Amino acid sequence: MPKEVNQSLSTTEAAALTKKVAALTTQIEQITDDKDKRHLLYNQLGATQVKLGNDLEAIAAYEASVKDKEEFGDAYNALLNLYETQRKQAAKAKNDDDIQKWVTKTDALLDMSKRVMRSGFGY
Repeated sequence: MPKEVNQSLSTTEAAALTKKVAALTTQIEQITDDKDKRHLLYNQLGATQVKLGNDLEAIAAYEASVKDKEEFGDAYNALLNLYETQRKQAAKAKNDDDIQKWVTKTDALLDMSKRVMRSGFGY
């Protein structure tokens, strides 16, 4: 369930970011064979969703980015922060299932970082 648009944004800024989300989504859907380009577009989509206050949509975009290209960088760092934010919200709500969900996702991301370090890429 999406959050309300970031309250610090003006209506014009929110509309421009929403339009950017639509454009990026269209571009991503059209790219089937260039994972590097799609990876960059997913990063842009994730960052735009964060600006809009759509954390779950940002997580989905960043997860798609690291699925296309496992590396340290914007998506990795953003996911660590977003997962921690979601875990804290789950803890505040005393939702043990969601706490476990976000801890598990964080663990999987840390496992990915170990693979990247072992492969010598991602720097």
